[in-house]
Amino acid sequence: MNAWDTDAGEKIQVSSSPDPTKAFESNKQEVPSTDQPLHAASTSINIPSPSPSPAVPDPSPNNESSSEKPSLPRFILRIWQFFAAIGAFGFQVGASPYSGEPIPFGKLGLLYYGYVICWISIVWSSFNVFVYLTRRFGKGHKVKRFVSTLFDFVLAALFGVCVFYEIATYKCKPGMHNGWCNFYNTGLFFLMSLFLTYIIHALWDVFGAMSCLRK
Repeated sequence: MNAWDTDAGEKIQVSSSPDPTKAFESNKQEVPSTDQPLHAASTSINIPSPSPSPAVPDPSPNNESSSEKPSLPRFILRIWQFFAAIGAFGFQVGASPYSGEPIPFGKLGLLYYGYVICWISIVWSSFNVFVYLTRRFGKGHKVKRFVSTLFDFVLAALFGVCVFYEIATYKCKPGMHNGWCNFYNTGLFFLMSLFLTYIIHALWDVFGAMSCLRK
């Protein structure tokens, strides 16, 4: 503060301006030193890591088929088809060696046709037995329903043609031709059982595919 006297004898005081250096120092804000880490001067925020979402089971058909237990009645039918095909082929082929007589029919194409489809049935039924065992005691998957239905319908049709044409074409009463007809008719019985079991399997597949209508 500076004071001086005026002509009237009055004393006037004038305030001096503040020192600019001191004003700058008073307005300075504290800045963290360069030696101090930046994260130490700032407030740390802990962000929790997201918890893993629970695993959702895959609703794919493969998982459903692997978890579904295989059907024992279908397995028994496949076992029967396997041995019935062997029986049909074995008895009709072994009729001549057993009786010592040649085939008494003029046209043999139908017999050979029956031999071929018997071997197709042996391969198909043995494959289904293998599928059942891998599903029952392992982690195998079942045969796709479309493929199984198609094969069963085709084999049912093939055996149906064979059985009914043999009955209509080959007349062979029991005891004739020194026992040849006994073997042939036994093989015909196995062929008939194959036709019926493949019909059952095909219808089973169809009704199983229609189960989605009940959901």
